[in-house]
Amino acid sequence: MTDWRGVLLSPRYPNNYPNNAQCTWTIHSKGNATVSLIFTDVDLETCCDYIKVYDGPSTLHPFLGEIREYRNQSFKSSNNDLTVFFYSDHSVTRRGFYATWLFVESCGGYMTDWMGDFSSPRYPNNYPDNSYCTWTIHSTGNMTVSLTFTDVVLETCCDYIKVYDGPSTLHPFLGEIREYRNQSFKSSNNDLTVFFYSDHSVTRRGFYATWLFVESCGGYMTDWMGDFSSPRYPNNYPDNSYCTWTIHSTGNMTVSLTFTDVVLETCCDYIKVYDGPSTLHPLLGEIREYRNQSFKSSSNDLTVFFYSDSSVTRRGFHANWVFVVPHPECGGHLYGSGLFSSPNYPNYYHDNAYCVWYLSALQGQRIFLTFADVQLERCCNCDYITIYDGSSTGHSQLGKVCFNDTTHQVFHSSSRYLTVVFRSDYSGVSHGFKALFTSSLSADEGHVNCSTDNMVIVIQRSYLNSLGLSRNDLYVDEHLCRPNISSTEVVFSFPLDACGTVKEMMNGYVSYTNNVRASQSQSGEITRQSQFLLHVGCRMEPDTMVQIFYKARENINANITGTGHFGANIAFYTSNSFYQQIYDSPYEVNLNQLLYVQITLNRPDNSLLLFLDTCVASPNPNDFKDRSYDLLRNGCPRDNTYYSYTSGEHYYAQFSLQAFKFLRTHADVYLQCKVIICPDSDYNSRCQQGCHFRHKRSLDSTYHTNTVTLGPIKLKGA
Repeated sequence: MTDWRGVLLSPRYPNNYPNNAQCTWTIHSKGNATVSLIFTDVDLETCCDYIKVYDGPSTLHPFLGEIREYRNQSFKSSNNDLTVFFYSDHSVTRRGFYATWLFVESCGGYMTDWMGDFSSPRYPNNYPDNSYCTWTIHSTGNMTVSLTFTDVVLETCCDYIKVYDGPSTLHPFLGEIREYRNQSFKSSNNDLTVFFYSDHSVTRRGFYATWLFVESCGGYMTDWMGDFSSPRYPNNYPDNSYCTWTIHSTGNMTVSLTFTDVVLETCCDYIKVYDGPSTLHPLLGEIREYRNQSFKSSSNDLTVFFYSDSSVTRRGFHANWVFVVPHPECGGHLYGSGLFSSPNYPNYYHDNAYCVWYLSALQGQRIFLTFADVQLERCCNCDYITIYDGSSTGHSQLGKVCFNDTTHQVFHSSSRYLTVVFRSDYSGVSHGFKALFTSSLSADEGHVNCSTDNMVIVIQRSYLNSLGLSRNDLYVDEHLCRPNISSTEVVFSFPLDACGTVKEMMNGYVSYTNNVRASQSQSGEITRQSQFLLHVGCRMEPDTMVQIFYKARENINANITGTGHFGANIAFYTSNSFYQQIYDSPYEVNLNQLLYVQITLNRPDNSLLLFLDTCVASPNPNDFKDRSYDLLRNGCPRDNTYYSYTSGEHYYAQFSLQAFKFLRTHADVYLQCKVIICPDSDYNSRCQQGCHFRHKRSLDSTYHTNTVTLGPIKLKGA
């Protein structure tokens, strides 16, 4: 048959074909057209009768397939001819078969160039109906194939492109394309196969794709420690790199990863690190330049992806990893003023520690950080503390602390955020460190001005009144230096070398520091039993002068979640599912917004019950008596928006309430809750009794109590 399309039938179809049939058809096209053959009906004696299809003008050419039953089979010649042979034996016949053929433009191919492009037939004009095109791209050596589709316009319902990781469509399926989404694929070895299909109606512009051979890179690592680098490191990596490494640990081990060298084309090439076994898992960070970056997985796997574009390359990167055993949590979000320390301080910290503290203050304030004690391994590249001037490790580095250096290690943030990272390597430990941080006063509370001769400290009386302090209570380190007092301000003014001011060299600049304290006088004498402390400083630099004015409390609670002494903690959650905890500090809310709170034992224990006895709100985290608002008292709700989900039934309690009227008159509000812990076997315990309208004089000593504090809560826009 030489017609461009036609029908092929078994003898007598649709009636039964005869016994002993041996029929051969050859379909011949011309030019660059090939033959596409589709069987639309097949009904044979499956044991004994068959159809065979050959890729050429006779049965001596390559065998394409055998048919004994209907499965919507299709065949396509590689050149101009297709041969069909039908056989039936001497007994039992059936309806036979019905097939159609069509000459189609030749498409597909076998490409071995190191780079190139290909497209659908007739691109950018519409491709023809009934296209069956297969391209195989073959590289050699350690090269793999990187394929990118730059244009795809198909009949999305019915036409498609399929990509396979190997030299044929029998190899692993990588993906299907029906519309453009800038899709890219990469072979795992030397070959990539692309198959394009269009049905018998409706065509579009088609597709355009480019390929490139790239050096093989990436891997799957399971050793407990090791290193890896960009291709050709320390020589320049190649263009168009797409490398993925997955590091897999087992058991309760996690992966600690450190980049020891990074030199990339910062505009366009990058490294991404993911917390899991693939790039579909949470992104931990992106790297474009070296900042001694470290990452730690939350479970067994960490994935690293490296990309370089089509131009300009650099030295690349080097990284090492080690498997570590999870240790008690370190790091966290801290607010205002407080202290923090290395794990287990003052005992030895553990190997492979990676702790990040995110310090924050109110808008308009800055943070002042000092180290009271530092005892690290005697190797500054092994165990160290790094301080960043911002809300993450992506900001500029202020400094690095190591070994036993506490001198001149004072750091000031340029904004309301400061980030501190502690890292220890896999060997050698010491006692660790203790650090203290305070937040500066805002401009409407106080400020300090320095010249080359004088220091002037100005404190607003409204700020003192908010703390319940009198203007006459204040003094500096030399208590004979007294302030001038106006109707709105308290002002200290004195020479830089007077009134107890201390001159220090800190990080290469001169600093003058003093302290403002407050205390009630007794018998006309000023006592040193201070409950109020403002650290005041001026940093003198060659071209500028920076003033620092920090709030500090000598008795500081540094834990924003208010972990209690008896092993309970309190936290906000986003909904009544109590699934996602809120770590924002302060927690900014709308008036009358529902707040969800959970209090739980640090160590879950189903043999214990936690009962919520009293909850109080206050604008002062140190005073829940004088200016407070009852939400719950003796197990009885006092606020009509309070709703209990559970209390006295599990090792945790859960409740909700609306953001209350306190937020109208106070910038920050804190919650303090008293809980009672009882054994679940005691059916007469306080935990089982619920609301008590009358307060009993005491609790049985067998019931443990705990007080936990949470906050601050802040009204949005306030």
